[in-house]
Amino acid sequence: MKIGKFCAHRGVSALMPENTLPAFGAALALGADEIEFDVRLSCDGQLIVSHDDSLERISDGTGKLCEKTLSELLTINAGHEKGWVVPFCTPEEVFAQFANKMIFNIHLKETGVEGSLVKELVRLAEKYDATGSIYFAGGEEQLYWMQKVAPEIPRVAIQFPDNAPRLYDIVCRYDCVGVQFWLGYFDEALINRLHERGAFCNLFWADDDEAYEKYFEMGVDTLLTNRMDLAAAWKKKVQ
Repeated sequence: MKIGKFCAHRGVSALMPENTLPAFGAALALGADEIEFDVRLSCDGQLIVSHDDSLERISDGTGKLCEKTLSELLTINAGHEKGWVVPFCTPEEVFAQFANKMIFNIHLKETGVEGSLVKELVRLAEKYDATGSIYFAGGEEQLYWMQKVAPEIPRVAIQFPDNAPRLYDIVCRYDCVGVQFWLGYFDEALINRLHERGAFCNLFWADDDEAYEKYFEMGVDTLLTNRMDLAAAWKKKVQ
């Protein structure tokens, strides 16, 4: 069995506040090959790391993230769900601490006016000399703007239940270097077809030994995991 890579999904998100600097630092300490994080825009057009647009699940704030300024967001506790006190972080903070120490799998939740979010991420990657260690991931709208304003940054097509039958065509249309499967919507035939095209295959998600073995045996290249601690222990055991 070929053992692929592990990507810490929003950091060590099952044990720590997701998409925060401590969660990413723990992923690095545990030997993650990649970290995945999500990027959105505040109401004043600034980049913030967050999966949700609604603040209730992920913080002690209320309302829509997109209705807050960056300075307002940085006063909110993003660790509320796990009983922590920790702020939201910005993509620049992630680059400043972790650039070139792990691959960044950056999920663009939106693109901004004329691709402004994409352009700003490229600026940060260039500032921290990290253009060779990141890739952007998203749906078709995001892929369009990635290709238009940042063709030099590798693109990954995220599979969702509604686009699953068209995934291969999306990869071709936007010249993607890889895909990120949605659990339950792929098989070995699709993996092989994508590999023949030269595209790598990520999977969201796998969190136990049985799943790690199953999906690596199927040919998945990188597993997103919420339990990088378990992944590190399994990898040490089987290598």
